[in-house]
Amino acid sequence: MHPIKLLLLFIVFNVSLLATVSADDTINIAAILDLNTAKGREVNLSLHMAAQDINLTTNGSRLNISVHEFDTSVGNVFQALRTEAVAILVQAPKISRFIAPIAETLHIPIFSFGGENKHGNARRSRYIVSPAAIHSEAEEMKVIADVVQEFLWKEVIVIYEDVEFWLTGVYTLNKALEQVEGRISQAAAVSSLSGRDEFKKILQQLNEGRVRAFIVCTRVDVAVNILSVAKELGMMEEAYAWVVTDSTASSLDSLNSSSIATMQGILGIKRHIALTAQLTEFQERLRLSSLNYGMDGVWIRAYDCLNLIARAVAALISEDEGALQFADIGITEGNMDFAGMRVLRGGKLLLEQINCLKPSVVRNSGEHPRYEIINVVGRSYRTVGLWTTDKGLKSPTSKNKNLSAVIWPGDTAVVPNGYRKLIVGRINKPKTASDFTEFIGRFSGYTIDTFEAAVKGLPYNLPFEIKYFKKGGSNLSNYDALVTELVNGKKYDIVVGDATILWNRSNYVDFSQPYTSTGLVMMVPMRKVRNRTWSFLYPFTAGLWAIAGALFVFTAFLVWLMERHDSEEFNGGIANQIVTSLTFSLSAFVFAQREDVKSALGKGIVAAWLFTALILNNSYTAHLTSILTVEKLVPTLTSMDSLTTSNIKVGYLNGSFTRNYLINDLRIPKERLVALKNPSDYVEKLIKEKVVGAIVDETPYIQVVKTLYPCANFAIVDRGYFETGGFGYFFRKGSPFLADISEAVLKVSEQHNLVESIRSKWFGERSSCPDAQTGLDSKSNPISPNNLWILFVLTACIYVITALIHIGRKLKLKERWRSISMPVR
Repeated sequence: MHPIKLLLLFIVFNVSLLATVSADDTINIAAILDLNTAKGREVNLSLHMAAQDINLTTNGSRLNISVHEFDTSVGNVFQALRTEAVAILVQAPKISRFIAPIAETLHIPIFSFGGENKHGNARRSRYIVSPAAIHSEAEEMKVIADVVQEFLWKEVIVIYEDVEFWLTGVYTLNKALEQVEGRISQAAAVSSLSGRDEFKKILQQLNEGRVRAFIVCTRVDVAVNILSVAKELGMMEEAYAWVVTDSTASSLDSLNSSSIATMQGILGIKRHIALTAQLTEFQERLRLSSLNYGMDGVWIRAYDCLNLIARAVAALISEDEGALQFADIGITEGNMDFAGMRVLRGGKLLLEQINCLKPSVVRNSGEHPRYEIINVVGRSYRTVGLWTTDKGLKSPTSKNKNLSAVIWPGDTAVVPNGYRKLIVGRINKPKTASDFTEFIGRFSGYTIDTFEAAVKGLPYNLPFEIKYFKKGGSNLSNYDALVTELVNGKKYDIVVGDATILWNRSNYVDFSQPYTSTGLVMMVPMRKVRNRTWSFLYPFTAGLWAIAGALFVFTAFLVWLMERHDSEEFNGGIANQIVTSLTFSLSAFVFAQREDVKSALGKGIVAAWLFTALILNNSYTAHLTSILTVEKLVPTLTSMDSLTTSNIKVGYLNGSFTRNYLINDLRIPKERLVALKNPSDYVEKLIKEKVVGAIVDETPYIQVVKTLYPCANFAIVDRGYFETGGFGYFFRKGSPFLADISEAVLKVSEQHNLVESIRSKWFGERSSCPDAQTGLDSKSNPISPNNLWILFVLTACIYVITALIHIGRKLKLKERWRSISMPVR
């Protein structure tokens, strides 16, 4: 039977039924609906069927539904307020807000089927009732945000119907996404009147961007058309993700097989409803009577609203039989005419009863599921998750997972990362440009391998494709031009290469965590030098000379202290005693002592000192011999500042920022600069051909040269003269990939074995030159106290112990003499 005919049948039935009831037993309920929409017609039918069920189960008052069609004028709205209704049911949220001030004056509760709407400047009236079965916009958007967070999507595209309800829904969703560090990258408004061509145009524009996670906030018929066009455009394939709201998910049972076929792999947010036996029977009758059954779950809201009103009215009448009487208002406020409207005397009490009663349909406890997350697969859908206000998402089949396995568009179980394939741009260096292929080859190198290792460490799959940077068909070979193209071209997501992190570039792009060491250094040739005048001091460091001198003096003092009473050589004047003691200590280095040591403790001191002197003497002799017989290599320059005062030519890596630094900061004339392109070119021009007298470059490049040519006679000097940010990956401002990849790069840098394996692959094993006389490191290092610290500790211990024994003996002897010399009493 056609729904309209069935609707008329129900209306006639209700009128005949209500005719048998006295006017005093009739409870009027006004409904303001848009019968030109499918939703409005279903609300109308659901309300009348629900009223019929409730009237058949009650013995007292009867519910009478009066429908007032909403159009462009407000006449029908005011008419609904003049019907002496104890409650008003409204389809559109804007009508709820419009009549809320009047309803407050009349003390009449308002039930809005359009859902709870907290957005707007107007104060939300306490007379707008939101029972649990009525849709909570904020709650549903929180569920969507939790789903976005679960799959680690950083950005989403929202397609919404261009009406007030969905517009405010997008606003609420954006707020919810901010709480989970997500955001709406684009929001596209569509009209229910738009054709397939308009949908196709909108989807094609959205598909040009990088985001592949879509949220559809529309009515079910609009959503079906959008998804159908998306399938036609290839946007229902692998790597895409689609999420629909409750208005679509709750209506899937009413869709035909062709509509379901266009939705394969989508996720839906659907309200979870626990049906009683009575509601199940009501649902079945509604299914048979309405071709549009299930639209937006509106039938359950209609039933719950009327059931709630009926129970509240019954409770109120039992306390005060006159509570539902109306009184004249007789006032006019501004342009608002209250003529014909009456105040519900017990309206405030009725509102309190409604707010105190628990809904009969949906369990409102935070521990019970409020929403289901469904996945359309095959001819129907399955529940992959439940959402509660207390615990959020939870899998219905697993205790350890938030969601069960999802089959995504393209019939794949691989979770889409929410983005299209990452387009990685890299510089194209011609043969005339710099050619450190160890860092960046065609599509390989240290930089690429480090990036791949970082991507593998991400908590989600991130496919990427490497392409040469191009502009106008020409390859770009300069990083400054490449940065400009990254910002303006919109074709690339990231720059991967040996690109330096610089402050002036930070105005245009964002940088990842650096993956190499930082700073400029200078590479200079070595020169040979002859022995110097003070070479005899070089074998020992200043610290060792100081310790040796201290031991020398301390030894002389201890020997004098122990021998001055037993040996005549240590007697005499003070000057004679000092000279004799120092001469005795010094003679241990060159010849046997003349002085004869008498005491046992003195002999111990001499033995320890002779052993120490022997070690120091031999070490000094060997080291001094090396210094005097071997020519030393020293760097020709020791500071970059010396470049400004000399006339030598300076080499730099072609295409790098170093050239501008040398010209603008060090004030070196352009005529003195020589562009170099690869490691062999560095060695040729600096060591063999001597075209340049120094090369200024970044630490990573110089380290490559040092690894490849360990025996070349050059030195690396002035480390840290000019610090840079190192090499990093460049992103467009606000890129959602930046934080994750930076964190992944940091994790890679902390994995020593992984870093060494990548470094060894491209730069070879670390090696040193077999010829010990070449390079800066071949210079003999002086002996320091660290080399002989055990010897000094042992000698000092012997000295201290010997001195303590000597002092103890002297004190004991003194005490004995004191006791002997005391007079006998």
